[in-house]
Amino acid sequence: MTICPACGSVSTAKLFEVTADEASRHFINPRQDPDRSRKLTSHLSDLWGRNTCDIRKCADCGFGFADPFVAGGFEFYNLAWAYPSYPTMKWEYARTIEELAGLNTGGKTALEVGSGFGYFLDRIKNKFFHTSDISAVDYNETARSVLASKGFKTFASDFRDGSFNSMKEAFDFIFMFQVFEHMDQVDDVFARLKYLLKTQGSVFIAVPNENRTYYMESHGSLVDMPPNHIGRWTKGAFDAICRRHGLQLSKCEREPFNLAKFLKQDIVHSFLRKGQKPGSVSEFVRALPRSKAQRMAQGLTALAISPSRLPAWAYAIRNASTMGGSALWAKIDKVSSPAPRIHRQAKQ
Repeated sequence: MTICPACGSVSTAKLFEVTADEASRHFINPRQDPDRSRKLTSHLSDLWGRNTCDIRKCADCGFGFADPFVAGGFEFYNLAWAYPSYPTMKWEYARTIEELAGLNTGGKTALEVGSGFGYFLDRIKNKFFHTSDISAVDYNETARSVLASKGFKTFASDFRDGSFNSMKEAFDFIFMFQVFEHMDQVDDVFARLKYLLKTQGSVFIAVPNENRTYYMESHGSLVDMPPNHIGRWTKGAFDAICRRHGLQLSKCEREPFNLAKFLKQDIVHSFLRKGQKPGSVSEFVRALPRSKAQRMAQGLTALAISPSRLPAWAYAIRNASTMGGSALWAKIDKVSSPAPRIHRQAKQ
């Protein structure tokens, strides 16, 4: 019996499984870096306690999750991504800024978890919040150095750790963009969010849009691979965990479908998926030494694959209104109410 981490239901079903080797190939081309690939494959087997990881889905709240439900840690991310990068603008940034414009933010405090180089914080500092009232959390040493140079208070530890115990009700707003899907122990996450938030405070969360994820996996594009992403959040899952912790899901929206953006992403993602197949042309091209010539070869190979994507694109366009874009965005509020009794999830 496998319990849903979001709502506690036992009505969960296995969708598929991935092996440690398949997961490793998702992140590292073994032709390009065989030693790091071997180390990552071994690490994943150790992390899962076996050679496979299941992807399951809850019939009650729709939450999809990795089983074992265990997040990648410092060792995983250092092996999987030698060259981390952060986008300067996302739809969820713009949607959150739109929401903040209608709220009273003067003199308020803010915390962003997983700030990267602070591109979202750059857009809200000195407009909605004083820079001195903004705190940022990130594991990456280079990112923290950049954040500190911009004047933000920076933290390296998990915000569930004891270093945040002195900050009860310290923040009016908390931001988590494309972070929550990486996290396990989700009850501890929501308990900490409630602990850190002032009454009438708000959390803004953005996660991958699960409808887009399932489209990709069923149409020959990338798998939303654990242990990078281990939770596939839905409105129902957010609502269930909010109610359990005495928080209120006030808004939940999907990023609108954008055809040009979708086509660009799909071409890249389908090329990367083919590049995970041993012996394929795409794998060979991805393994070439990093250079301008390699980038050109990758682009030409991706374009050559594109005609085979026409049936998938036709499906996406027909279902654009329900599939949406890449992100699911939520606003969660801490309202004045008696504290509920917290039901802790059984350990799996």
